[in-house]
Amino acid sequence: MSEPQGQTPQQTDDTIMSEREPPKKLTLLDLPPEILHQVCAHLPLKSIRSFRLTNRFLGDIGACHALPELVFYLHTTDFAALRSIASHPIYPRFVRSLVYGCDLLPSPRLSLKQYIADCRRMEKRRVKMHARHACDEANRPPKPQAEVRESYKEYKRVHQAQEEIMRDERDYEILREVVGKMTNLKEVMVSSDFEFRVGSGTSSSDGRNGLMKSDALRNCRTPFDKLDCLTQLDGEKGQEGVRHLRALLMAVKEAGIELKSLCAGLIHWSFFNEALGNFGFHSMGNLLANLTRFELLVLPGPSQDPEDFQRADAIEMNNMSIDVMEEIYRCQGLMRTGVIRNLVKGMPNLEILSIGFMDHAEDNDFIFPARLQDVVPLNHTFPNLESLRLEGLETERQELTDFVVRHKDSLMRLELRDMRLVTTSWRKLLPELRYELKTELMEEVSIYGMALGMGEEDGDQELEEWFMGDPEDHGATELATKVQKFFMNPNVSDCPLSRENMEPIPDDDLMDEDILDHPLEGLMPDHELAELILGGMQFPGGGHPFQDPFDDPSFEAPGDWLD
Repeated sequence: MSEPQGQTPQQTDDTIMSEREPPKKLTLLDLPPEILHQVCAHLPLKSIRSFRLTNRFLGDIGACHALPELVFYLHTTDFAALRSIASHPIYPRFVRSLVYGCDLLPSPRLSLKQYIADCRRMEKRRVKMHARHACDEANRPPKPQAEVRESYKEYKRVHQAQEEIMRDERDYEILREVVGKMTNLKEVMVSSDFEFRVGSGTSSSDGRNGLMKSDALRNCRTPFDKLDCLTQLDGEKGQEGVRHLRALLMAVKEAGIELKSLCAGLIHWSFFNEALGNFGFHSMGNLLANLTRFELLVLPGPSQDPEDFQRADAIEMNNMSIDVMEEIYRCQGLMRTGVIRNLVKGMPNLEILSIGFMDHAEDNDFIFPARLQDVVPLNHTFPNLESLRLEGLETERQELTDFVVRHKDSLMRLELRDMRLVTTSWRKLLPELRYELKTELMEEVSIYGMALGMGEEDGDQELEEWFMGDPEDHGATELATKVQKFFMNPNVSDCPLSRENMEPIPDDDLMDEDILDHPLEGLMPDHELAELILGGMQFPGGGHPFQDPFDDPSFEAPGDWLD
C-alpha cells in the first residue's frame, strides 16, 4: 500500500492514532478476581469494609475477607445474621473464626419499677466514672422517664426472645446448622465476663503477645447496645459460659471440624464434671488433637455481684463467703481427678497454652482451686510450646522449674499470675529460672497478681507475700517491673524480691469502686466482722481455714460434692 503523497510513514501512523479513541484508563474492575483477592488479603478489616461499599462485584470479593472472624451473641438478630451468612453460596467457606459472647440479660425479668431504678443507678455510675476521668459526658442530663419507659418495651421484647431461645434450645439448633457449612472453621472462642476483650493483645492470627485477645471483641458493640446500657448484662449465674461453650462444641463435633485454636473463659468449673453426663471436652474425640492454641480460664466458685455485698448484712456476707469456699472445694475435688490434665496431654502440637483459675477466695488467699499437676502433665513435653501462662494455681518451686525448663528450647513467653508455692520460696525460684532458661534470650517473662510462698532459709520458714498488680486492671506495680528487668536484663544481678519489700494485696483491689464510695452501713466493726467470716466458717472436712483438707488423710469429701 503506497503512502499518501507528502506524508512520511511516521506522520501516517500519527494520523491513524489521532483518529482512534484515547486509551482507556484501567480501574479495579478491570483487574482479575485473583489479584483483587490478593489485595484484600493485605488490607485491614476497616479498609475491607470500605472496599465492599464500592459496588456489588467488589462487595462480593471483599466479603470473603471481611468475614474471617464472626462475633455473635445469644440474640435473635445475631442468630439471623449467622443464618444469612451460612446460606450464602460463598461466604461460609471464608469463615475461619467464631467468637461467642456470653452476655445475657439476667433473669428473672425486671419489672418496670425495677428497670427504672436500675437505669437511674447505671446513670449515676456512668456520671461518676466520666467525672473521674473529666469527660463531658459527666454533665449529660438523665434520660426523661418517658424515654426510659419506651426503652423498657425494647428490654421486655429482647428478654422474652432470649428466654424462648433458651427454653426451646434454638441456640443449639442454629449453631449446628451454620457451623456445618463453615468448612474452613479453625478457631473458636467463648468469651464470658469480658475475657479476651481488654488489655494489650493481638488478633487470633498472631501470638506475639502471649495471652491472646480478639481484636473484634476489644471494642465490639453488642446487640444489647440498643438498650443504651440502661441495665447491666451478665452470664448465667453459677453456669458462666457453660451453655455457650457446650453448644459451640456440639456443633463443631457434629460437623467433624478439627480445630486449631480454642479459647474459653470464664467457664464455670461444673462444665468439666463428666459424671453429670453432659456434653463436654470428653465428648470431642480427636477433634482437639491438632490444637496449636488452647486458652482456658475457669471460674471455681459462684460469681458474686459486688452490689450484693453492699446490700448484705454481716450474717449474709458470712453465708456468701461460705458458699464460695464450699464450691471451691468441690472444684478442687474434680480437678484432682486430672480432667484438665488428661485433656491437655492429648494436644501434642500446642504452641500457646494458657490455663487459669479466677480467684474468688478473697477472704482466704491460701485456698487454691487446683495444683499445677492437676492441669498439666508434668512429665510431658510439648516440643512446639512458645507461650505459657498459668494463673490461680499452687505448686512447688521444683515442679514449676522442671516443667518450664523442659521447654526452654522453644519457650519464648512465660507469665505467672496469682500463684502459690506451698512450701518453697520465690526468692529461690526466680534466680533458678533465670539461670536455667537464659531468659535474656526470651521475649517476655512476667509475674503478676499474688506471689505467695514460704521461706526456705534456716530460721526463715515464714510466709512470703508480694503483690505485683495487674497491667490490664489497675496497672502493674513497680515491683513487677523490677521482676521483668531481672529476667530480661543480664546486668541486673540481685533478685528483686526480699523480706523488706513484701506487700500484701491492697484491700481496695478486693472490692468494687462503687462499694468503696458507699461504705457498708449497719455492720459490726471490721475486726469483729473478719473474725465472724474467717472464724465462723464451716470448712468441708473441718480444720484450719488455711489448711488444705485434701492433704489431710482423715478428710472425706461429702458424697454429693461431685453430683
